Amino acid sequence: MLETSLSQIGRRLQALRREQGLTLEQLAADSGLSAGYLSQIENGAAVPSLTALQVIAAELGVDVAAFFPEERRHGTRLVRAADRHEFRLEPGSGEVYAVLAGQVHGRAFSALYARHLPGEGGNDRAFRHLGEEFSLVLSGTLQVTIDGERHRLGPGDWIHYSSHPNHSARVVSAEPVEALWLLTPAVV
Repeated sequence: MLETSLSQIGRRLQALRREQGLTLEQLAADSGLSAGYLSQIENGAAVPSLTALQVIAAELGVDVAAFFPEERRHGTRLVRAADRHEFRLEPGSGEVYAVLAGQVHGRAFSALYARHLPGEGGNDRAFRHLGEEFSLVLSGTLQVTIDGERHRLGPGDWIHYSSHPNHSARVVSAEPVEALWLLTPAVV
């Protein structure tokens, strides 16, 4: 399993932001995240949630996969279960991801596999952004809160919602949650 360091994500964020001539304040205003939080991500001092990275990626006009050490292949992508490259945002974090969708031209969504550990794998911070999210829970119990309304999802349950209202997700079971996430928009 690859361990993506916070400094790698931060360096990539800083490079993308500077390539576009944006200050931290401008990106903060566009994303709804604070300049201080963005600075902490760039300096490797803060662990960004996947949702925060999705918001930042959308504002920068890149796919969320741009922050992760994933091979970029155009066209058809076939990955065998034994060859899946999983990664963490930081060593020992409670979330493990794998980017499932390849870099197909005109792609309309991002697909991710996520494993969230109890007590660590949830994110009580609410986010909102343009687009939609779909999640299919494979194991464990996940609580998704959308605009204050809580939804408990167990194995085989799925949820599809607009990403515009405030939303968050957290593990509420003793065992890890494994889930498939489809996120839009995917920026090519």
